[in-house]
Amino acid sequence: MPELHVTLADLARDPREVVTNLFAWARGDHDDAIAMALASSAPTLHSRNPTIWAWHGAGNGGVPTWVFPVSVEDARRFAASGPADLLPHAMRAAVDSGADAGRLRITDWHGWVALEVPGGDPELGQLALAEHLPDARVHLNPMPDGTVDRTRELTFQAGAGRPRDTGLGGLAAALDAHPLDVALALLRHGHPLDDRSVGPDLAPQLREMGAFAPPAAPPPAAAPEPPSIADDPCPNRRHARRVLQRLLRTGKVGPGHHTEFDHLYRGAPADQRHAALEVGEALVRAGLLGEKRNVGQRHVFINRAALPEVHALIERGESHHPAFDALWTAPISGPGPG
Repeated sequence: MPELHVTLADLARDPREVVTNLFAWARGDHDDAIAMALASSAPTLHSRNPTIWAWHGAGNGGVPTWVFPVSVEDARRFAASGPADLLPHAMRAAVDSGADAGRLRITDWHGWVALEVPGGDPELGQLALAEHLPDARVHLNPMPDGTVDRTRELTFQAGAGRPRDTGLGGLAAALDAHPLDVALALLRHGHPLDDRSVGPDLAPQLREMGAFAPPAAPPPAAAPEPPSIADDPCPNRRHARRVLQRLLRTGKVGPGHHTEFDHLYRGAPADQRHAALEVGEALVRAGLLGEKRNVGQRHVFINRAALPEVHALIERGESHHPAFDALWTAPISGPGPG
């Protein structure tokens, strides 16, 4: 009599007998029956002696495909030791059975991990998988035609897996890649896939082969913020910045808007007024200030053409005209002239 479910006791039986005795199989839902078998086998991967019920058939385009009792979610997380250990061993077994390592592809079959193995022999694959996992009971069972021909490729994100400093996990961390992508890359380049020969030291080699992008360059250090006017270490430059800021705020831009030259010392201490007027002369020589002499006395205004230089001096303390060389007594930031 057909059964509704796969029981724990069924795991000791031939998986093909178990599956073909399910109601799902009897009504023609072969996908559902095999998915039930995978779901019953999956929990045993966490035990010391797992029962691995895997299945094989012709997948997309007739490519030989093996399906394993590892959920897509577990494959993406790559955290639980049982599922994480099985999949790299399955890849090795596929290559050992004659599969083309360069064409292995991990896909999703109804939420379970499937491996496209072009050229792989299932009988040799079962023997190889049993050799790689000697404590497991391995079965690689045939699926009916058309059962596994609807898969889609899986993609993985970096950062999955348990933190490791060695082995496949350590190499994946060094490459900022998913361990399964790293395993595929190793096999494609003919490198053995075992923890004794795999580690973070292989990262440069894989990058040189073009398997993974080089590490991203660290972002450039942000330039230090220039000191505010109040924090400018040079009193003469500090005064120049204040003068220009005040003239901008009061609209003294262009020859139609001017102020007396002597007003440029405003805001300077009494003992620094002479230096403040020297700063004003330097601003005129540098072209930041223009002069209007036909008003009976000396008047100045911000030169409209020099507005970019005016803003650079006000906002960042930047100045490049030699008229300021003798006046600036401290750099605006870092070594060199301000």
